[in-house]
Amino acid sequence: MRVPLSPVLLLLAFFSAAPGFSQSTVTSAVTTPGDGRVAEWMYGEHIPAVPGLPFTAKVELELVNQLQDGTLLTHETYNLDARDSQGRTRNEARNWINPSLGAEPRLIRIELYDPSTRTRINVFPLTKTARQWTAGQPAPNTTPVALNTSAKPETTRENIGSDSIEGLPVRGVRVTQTYPPGALGNDRPLAIVTEYWYSEDLKINLLTKRTDPRYGVQTVRVTELVKQEPDAALFAIPDEYKLIKETVQQSLAQGPGVSDGAPSTNPTGPSGSPTTGIARAGIGGVTAPRCVYCPQPSYSEEARAAKLNGTVVLKIVVTADGRTENVQVVKGAGHGLEQKFIEAVKNWRFKPADGPDGTPVACQVDVETTFKIR
Repeated sequence: MRVPLSPVLLLLAFFSAAPGFSQSTVTSAVTTPGDGRVAEWMYGEHIPAVPGLPFTAKVELELVNQLQDGTLLTHETYNLDARDSQGRTRNEARNWINPSLGAEPRLIRIELYDPSTRTRINVFPLTKTARQWTAGQPAPNTTPVALNTSAKPETTRENIGSDSIEGLPVRGVRVTQTYPPGALGNDRPLAIVTEYWYSEDLKINLLTKRTDPRYGVQTVRVTELVKQEPDAALFAIPDEYKLIKETVQQSLAQGPGVSDGAPSTNPTGPSGSPTTGIARAGIGGVTAPRCVYCPQPSYSEEARAAKLNGTVVLKIVVTADGRTENVQVVKGAGHGLEQKFIEAVKNWRFKPADGPDGTPVACQVDVETTFKIR
C-alpha cells in the first residue's frame, strides 16, 4: 500500500502528538541514535505550517541520562524557531552546548518551509550553502499485507489537567506505552512515558517530556515566546549562500528488505515479512501510517560531484508512537545516497497505524525516494 506523505512541515514525535493524539500538528525531535549513544546534535521544536498564527520562540532542549552508579549526564542546547502569518516556518538544529567552553551551541542547519509552494530549503551556515526541494507526489499501491499483533505495546492515555505556559493556557496528556517482556529484548515490562502540554492558541506543544529507560529523560520546552510577526529575513536565504536545487520524490510502498548492515532490533524474516508484533497495513482492519513530518534527504557530496540521479528504497517499522525503527535497505543508488536517506528517515515522524480496535500499532512499510539534480 502506498500512502501519501503530508506536504505540511512537521517535526519529530514529541510535538506530532497533541493531547490524546487528537491533533497531529507539531513535532519536535529529541533524537536518540539506535545504539543508545547520545546524539551529537538535537532538533528543536518543529512547527506546522498554519497561517495566521505568527510567533518566534526560543526552544530549550535537554537530555538527562543516569548511569548505574547514579551519575547524571546532562546535555543541553536551544534553537530559535519561528512561523509567520503566511504559515512559513523556520526550524533550527544546533550542537549540544559544551559546558567546559561556555560557548553558544553551533548552528548546524536551518530548515525553511513555504506551504504556498511546498518548497523546503535546508540552509547550512558552516558551508554557506542552501539546498532546495519541492515535495514530490507519491503513487498509489494497493498491495495486500498481513498482520501480526502479539508484541505491540499496551498504550494508555491520561488527561493530566490544565496549566499555563508562557502566558498561554495548555492542556496536558500523559501517554504510557508498555512493551511486554521480550518485545525489545527486555526481560521485564518496559514503559515509555511522554507528557504533552498543548496550546490550542498556537497549535503546538509548549512542553514535552519523554521518559525512556533506554535513553533517559528528554525535555523540549518553548520559552521566550513572542506572538507577533517575525522578521522576514528569518525565512530568506542570505545573498552570499550558494543555492542548490534538488528534486527528491518520496512515497511509502511495500517490498522485500535487505539489511543495510546496521544492527536490527526487529528484523524481518527471509521472505521480507515482519516479525511477530509488527502489523502490515490493509489487512485485519489495520490502517496505514501517515507521515506528518518527512524532511527530505540531502545529497551526499560524492553523489553531487558525480551528478548522480537514483532511487533508494528502505524498509522501516513505524512504531506505535510514530517513530522510525529497524531501517533496512531494499534498493540502493550508491555514492552515499542510501546513508543520507537513512539519516533523514530516522527523523521522520508519523501518525501511526491503527489496529482493528483503534489502538496505535507498530507497522512495517517501505519508503522510496528519488534523488535528482536539476
